[in-house]
Amino acid sequence: MRDIKTKQKMQAIKTKDTKGNIRHFIKQQTIHNKNVDRKEEASVKSNPQVQATNNVSVAAKQTVVESKHRATKFIKQKRNEYKIKSTSKKSIIESSHDIQPQRISYISMAKKHVVNKVNVSKIKQTTEQIISKPIVQNATQAIKKSFHIVKKSVSTLNTLFSFGTGLILLIVITLFIGTFSVLAQDGGSNSEIVSLSEEVIAYEDTIRKYAIEYDIEDYVSLLQAIMMQESGGKGSDPMQASESGYNTKYPRVPNGITEPEYSIDVGTHTFSDCVKKANVKDPSDTEHIYLALQGYNYGSGYIDWAISNFGGYSKYNAQQFSDMKKQQLNVSGYGDPYYVDHVMRYVGITFRGGTNPNFNNMEAWITKNPYAKAGLYGQCTWFAWGRFYELYGYDPGFSGNGWDCVDELLKAHPDKFERSSMPKAGAVFSGIGKNHVGIVLKVDGNNITIQDGNYDGITNTFEDAKKDWQTNTYTLDYYRSRMGGIVFANPK
Repeated sequence: MRDIKTKQKMQAIKTKDTKGNIRHFIKQQTIHNKNVDRKEEASVKSNPQVQATNNVSVAAKQTVVESKHRATKFIKQKRNEYKIKSTSKKSIIESSHDIQPQRISYISMAKKHVVNKVNVSKIKQTTEQIISKPIVQNATQAIKKSFHIVKKSVSTLNTLFSFGTGLILLIVITLFIGTFSVLAQDGGSNSEIVSLSEEVIAYEDTIRKYAIEYDIEDYVSLLQAIMMQESGGKGSDPMQASESGYNTKYPRVPNGITEPEYSIDVGTHTFSDCVKKANVKDPSDTEHIYLALQGYNYGSGYIDWAISNFGGYSKYNAQQFSDMKKQQLNVSGYGDPYYVDHVMRYVGITFRGGTNPNFNNMEAWITKNPYAKAGLYGQCTWFAWGRFYELYGYDPGFSGNGWDCVDELLKAHPDKFERSSMPKAGAVFSGIGKNHVGIVLKVDGNNITIQDGNYDGITNTFEDAKKDWQTNTYTLDYYRSRMGGIVFANPK
């Protein structure tokens, strides 16, 4: 294994590959309007203003997915404020009487209006600011998949044209930023750790008994966290499993079960099915664990739906599923779209520490990570910040060099961490003689298992940075010698 970079090597860091990062997150798309002949299309494409607006066409398309219900509500509110004006229609499309309104796509109309009415330079500037920063890696795929879910209701947008082009532009601009905010929701858990209650701890042996029976013994910590979220360990149905199909003894209504052990039996059986249906490989497979957890809350039908339409769990599609079910069932609420965060806050560092990085957790690795904002993907500091945020659910407070991270963490969170020369699981360590930082996952006598990054000694693109980390076990004496001394910030 290569030596971890020295301070001198740190000064020779390569310039970040901005274009490489953009290529990783953005896939160019071209949208053609079937109602425009080839000559007109060529003319439009040659127009520099149109070239600028082409960049926002994809964003407009994304807007349709998330904002359908918002747009519909907005239209109803403004229905009496706008009147049909034939002159307005003519200003948008020549010879509109020859074209069926339902055949005119929302994207095409929005694009033409922006070309004619909006200051293109401002749109281009806004677009460049957006595409210059990484966004959700699989956003394009997710949006494409989600289109068939709302395609029946997209026709509602045709009514926009009856209110004039001003309303169309208003909706596009108003929802543009909001859509990107929604899509930026990641597939990770960003919850701060909270202790289990005494009632939940008292059920550990019973939970383990049924976890063994249903072949998920490695997930006892998760089952305890589920119970904590569902009931805090209180009541006669602590797993809130009455409505599960495995409940054959009591009414399938909320709190129908009146026997705590039977509730644990049914709840564990239900979660076991979710784990298998979500294809969870082991406790380190957080991506699929999150899918299984959300399935426990919504029902296993969510798992099939999420895999089919999005390839897995994300906070975005969890919210979308809830909204869809509320409309279908005509109810004001359906499940908990933030169930994963709410459960994972009760899972301690011992369980989390054994997991691998989840690079779909965009807050940890991109949107909130200060080193990512500086383009320092792959640096040991970038990795340690992201890993800490995954494990603890909050900003560690460091943003400097590797050997300064412990001091900065202790200054930011003196109530939660303490300085020590001996490590604990979940500690952050800084080298004293070498500019390096990492996370301690496990301590076994004189052996420590650590997780750290930047083994190639350079700044990378995000794609390459995802591969540039390792989990290794060393004797503490050896690693002290290698680092020229180590200082630890241990959790209290």
